[in-house]
Amino acid sequence: MDLEHLTKHQIVLLTLLVSFVSSVATGIVTVSLMDQAPAGVTRVVNQIVEHTIEKVVPSTQGAAAITTEKTVVVKDDDLAAQSIATVQKSMIRVTTVGGDLLVARGVIIDQGGTALTDRAALEAADVDAFEAILSSGERVAAKVRAGTATSSAIAVLELAVGTSTGFAPATLADHKKLVLGQSVIRIGGKGADTVGSGVVATLPSKDTPALIAASVPSATPGSLLITIFGEIIGLSTGASALEGSDFYSIPTPPPPPPVTKPEAASS
Repeated sequence: MDLEHLTKHQIVLLTLLVSFVSSVATGIVTVSLMDQAPAGVTRVVNQIVEHTIEKVVPSTQGAAAITTEKTVVVKDDDLAAQSIATVQKSMIRVTTVGGDLLVARGVIIDQGGTALTDRAALEAADVDAFEAILSSGERVAAKVRAGTATSSAIAVLELAVGTSTGFAPATLADHKKLVLGQSVIRIGGKGADTVGSGVVATLPSKDTPALIAASVPSATPGSLLITIFGEIIGLSTGASALEGSDFYSIPTPPPPPPVTKPEAASS
């Protein structure tokens, strides 16, 4: 068949045929390559979350206006990195006064400078006064809150404000909402911050109501176990270490500090 003698209609039909065959061939090649791709490639694709939220907002004129919000491309890796960076601002390194040797790690949980850490590590230091090194490198005085239960595996510290403009508190997770297999991140290390990832392996039970286990262990007192959203799930303590390096003590909001009554004026 001589292409030079084709009519316009025949040329159009031939173009469509070539395009169709090319599309089919491209699809076959793409599917074949995806089947041969390593698991890491498809895992990243599967971790992309896309959802659309539609809500009806009453208009001032009486008619209903529809507002559509769309969130696309939220990757677990990006979310975890952001959460780690946020929690790092709340972490402290507890040392003796003027010392550089790490006693324990800890985390600030409110704007007033209340922090949680490993009680056993503080008691093992055999000193009464501590300092907390903030994420900025600033050192502030830290003392164990008076009146807190010494039976608790987690100690409550009160940090002096010092010259800082304020603290960056972390959020405690609701452990009742945790589920087996939930992704978690451990932040610890005796020197620079080190992280590890895993999943919730064991939930609190009747025998261990204040402990949770994860598939990522820790050897540093006061290391944090967080969700991928940056909520604090647990702390590595002396009590949790007795069960294993993969166990963590569950933090709970501490009671408010005791109110000291002013001394009566002498007559």
